[in-house]
Amino acid sequence: MESFKKVETADGSFTLYNAAFGESYHSVSAGALEESLKKFLLPSNLLWKAQSQREIYLLEVGFGLGYNLSVTAVKLKEVNPKLKLHYFGLDYRIVPLIRDLKLPPPYGEFYEKLKGELLERGKTTFEVENVRVTILLGDARKKVQELKGLNFDAVYHDAFSPKRNTELWTLEFLKLLKELMKGDAFWVSYSTALPVRRALWELGFKIFNTQPVGRKSPGTAATLEGIPLSNRVYPLSEKEIQKLLNSPKAVPYRDPCLCLPREKILEDYLRRVNSA
Repeated sequence: MESFKKVETADGSFTLYNAAFGESYHSVSAGALEESLKKFLLPSNLLWKAQSQREIYLLEVGFGLGYNLSVTAVKLKEVNPKLKLHYFGLDYRIVPLIRDLKLPPPYGEFYEKLKGELLERGKTTFEVENVRVTILLGDARKKVQELKGLNFDAVYHDAFSPKRNTELWTLEFLKLLKELMKGDAFWVSYSTALPVRRALWELGFKIFNTQPVGRKSPGTAATLEGIPLSNRVYPLSEKEIQKLLNSPKAVPYRDPCLCLPREKILEDYLRRVNSA
C-alpha cells in the first residue's frame, strides 16, 4: 500500500514523500517550484519557442503532483497569451492527496483549476485556459505507444529515480520517447545517472549538463539537433565524456520486451556491470 507524507521544501512550497518508492516527488533541498522552473522549463527551450510558435506539444514522464505542468503553463502564457499548449502526462495514478496542496501566485489559480478537473470531475482529458491536458494512466511503457504520430517540442522526464523506477529509464523506453520528439526538441531531467546518459548517447542524442538547483550535481538535457538557448545548459566536460564512454557502470538499463519488472532490469544491469 502507498503512503504519503507532506514535506516542506526549500522554497516554501510543499511536496509529498511516497513511501512505496522511498522518495519525494520533488527535491526538498532545491524547492519544488524552483525545480520545476530551473530543472525542467528553462533547459527545455520552450520559453523561446513560445515567442514564435502558435502551439507547443509537451510530454511528461511522471505527471506526479502537477507542478511542472502548472509552472510551464503559467510561464508560457506570460510569454505568449495566445499560445496553445498541448500537454500529455504519463503516470500510473493520480495522487488523491494533491487536493491538500496549494501553490502560491502566479501558479495557484491554474493549479486549482487543474485539480478541479482531475479530482472533482474525475477527468483525464480536459482543457484549462489555453492548455489541452491529456493524462494517460497505467504502465507508461505501454501508454506512450498510444502517442505515435505526435511530435513533441520537449519531454520532461520526471519519473522516480532510475534505481527506484528503473523500467522508465531503459534504452528501449528512451527510444520510444526519441521517436516522438522533433529534431530540435529537448529531453530534460534531474537525473545524471550513467546508464541513462549512456542510453541517450547510444540513441544519438547530444548530451548537456543543466545548472544545479539546490544541490551540487547538475541535471541532464539532451537533443538530436537542437541548440541550447538557456544559460542554464552547458556541454559535458571531457572528463565526463570519458566516464560516460569508459566506466563499467555506464551501460544502459535494458528492457527488450518493454515488460520486465524493475528487479529483473536491475539484476541484468548489475550482471553486465560485474562482467565488464
